[in-house]
Order: sequence, then C-alpha cells, then structure tokens
Amino acid sequence: MNLPYIYETYSVKKMMFFVLIASIPAILTECYFFGIVILIQILLFVLFSLLFEIIILKIRDKNIKENILDNSSVVTGVLLGLSIPCTLTWWMIMFSSFFAIVIAKHLYGGLGQNIFNPAMVGYAVLLISFPLYMSSWNKENTKFFSINNIKSSIDKIFFTTNNSDFLVDTDIENFTKATPLNNIKNHSHVSYDNALKNFISKNEKITIFSSWNYINLSFLLGGFFLLYKKIICWRIPFSFLFSLFFSSTINYLFSIDFIISPLFHLFSGGTMICAFFIATDPVTTSYSNIGKIVFGLIIGLLVYIIRNYSNYPDGVAFAVLFGNMLVPLIDNILKTSGYGHKNI
Repeated sequence: MNLPYIYETYSVKKMMFFVLIASIPAILTECYFFGIVILIQILLFVLFSLLFEIIILKIRDKNIKENILDNSSVVTGVLLGLSIPCTLTWWMIMFSSFFAIVIAKHLYGGLGQNIFNPAMVGYAVLLISFPLYMSSWNKENTKFFSINNIKSSIDKIFFTTNNSDFLVDTDIENFTKATPLNNIKNHSHVSYDNALKNFISKNEKITIFSSWNYINLSFLLGGFFLLYKKIICWRIPFSFLFSLFFSSTINYLFSIDFIISPLFHLFSGGTMICAFFIATDPVTTSYSNIGKIVFGLIIGLLVYIIRNYSNYPDGVAFAVLFGNMLVPLIDNILKTSGYGHKNI
C-alpha cells in the first residue's frame, strides 16, 4: 500500500518523449495529404528551436546539455511544424521559433516558469504578422511526392525572399488559398449545405474535408495514447471538447443565421491538437482538478466564439493564450489544499 503523497511520475524528458511518440500518427497523416515538405518544415522548426535554446542557455549561463536533453524545445518545434501551413520561408520559421523559445519561454525564466504556451505564441505571432501565408494550405495531391514538387517546395522555403508567387503559382496545382474553416467563414451568409455544394467543388469537398477529418482523428489517436500512458489528464481535453460541442450545438439548433455542424467544429482546424497536445501543457494550465475543467470549458467556448464572430477562421491559439492568462485567477478562486490541510 502506497502512502497518499507518494505516486509514480515521469521525468520531463520521458513525458516529452511520449508526446513525440503520440505525434507520429499526425505527422504521417499530414505527410500523406500535404507531402514530404511537412517533414522539412518540422525539421526546420526543431533546429531553430534548439538553436535559440542553446544561445539563450549560454547567455543565461545554464547547463546546456541538461536543458537540451529534456526534449521540450523539440516538442515545441514539432507542434509548430504540424500547426503551420507549409508555405512559409525559412526566415518566417526562424521568426516564429524565436518568439516561442526566447520570448514565451526564457523571458519568463525557462521551462516550468512560462505563463504562455510557447508553441501558441509562435503560432499567434505568425498569424498576426503573415495572415495570407497562414491561411494557405497545400491542396492534397499525390503528385506532391514527386521529385519536381519536392524540389520546388525546398526552393520556395530556402531561396525565395517573397513567397507571394508561391501562393498563386498556376503551373503547380498543389496549393489552395483556403482551409475548410476559411471556406465556411468566407461564405457565412449561406447555409452549411449550400456552402459545401456551391463554393467547394466535388473533388475539393472529398479531399479537403476528409483530409482534415483524418488529421484530427490522428491527433485524437495520439491523445488516447497520452491518456493511456497518463501523460495528460482527461479533464482538460474532454471539458474543452464538451464546451466546443455544446456551444456549437446550441447555435446549430436555435440560430437562424449561417451555422456549421458541431461535428464539423470537432474535426476541423486545430481542434484535436489543441485538446490533447496544446491545452494539456502542464506548465500553463491550472494545477487543480476543478481548475483544469474550468480551463478546458473556457478555451472551448473561446474557440467557438472566435471561429464564428471574429475575422479569424480558427481561434485555437488566441483561446489558449487567453486561457493561460486566466490560469492564475482560476487557481486563486478555486484554491485547493494539500493532503491533510484545510484552505485558509
């Protein structure tokens, strides 16, 4: 029989390792739909994240080997690489990595002391600074694995100073200027069914919508693995998904304006990566069980509000960052006592 204050736990290094393992299905799925360039992008994010980590650790006179081997910077790079459209140049990736590692993480004292999720800070900076590129995802095409298209992608990432020609290139039919959420957002004056029928061709409907369904399912699969290994707590992902589903269902049933299906909300955009990989960051979320539920409910509601009533098609980054700001307030209101003690 174990004492109530003794429990099995994982080291930071092992936790991050399991997160990387859980991200493999999503990496493979995105590579299948968007091409091998996803791996190039992830590699760049990881390399720049490690580079800035080493530089700032050197400046702060910290143990470089010990801090690098905890894999936290690698996880940040992988999550950013999976979240960002692969239409960005290398310097945009470097720009995002700088804000994620230097500003969001080390400016607050390093791992365990940051109040904002580093990956979401890097994402939000790109979304605000380069909105056109952040709304332009590759169109699914099996030819994207061809040598010519891979070479073209590498050229655009490393040797193009202005990627605008990359987004409107008519010779390579590999790119589209809208995700499903973008399409729905841009045609919010019509019904959900008509939006799908009138503004998305049959082929695009099949490939684009099924691809994002599969991508979210792959993150869901990875999330179940993290739950099984007890790396994350069930309270945040399930309260987040419940809040998003409940909010969208209420509007779906009673609103006379344009609305989209609750299931569409659950399996589009960054819903599942937020639920299981972003919102569950143990450093930037509430430490109490009830606080975790409240945190999940808040960001789920915020994602729905931003998707429906703002100019941004997806609201994961802003919802999580706003939720991070509320964590101290949540923990202060919902104070919990240690074992054998009462709240004061």
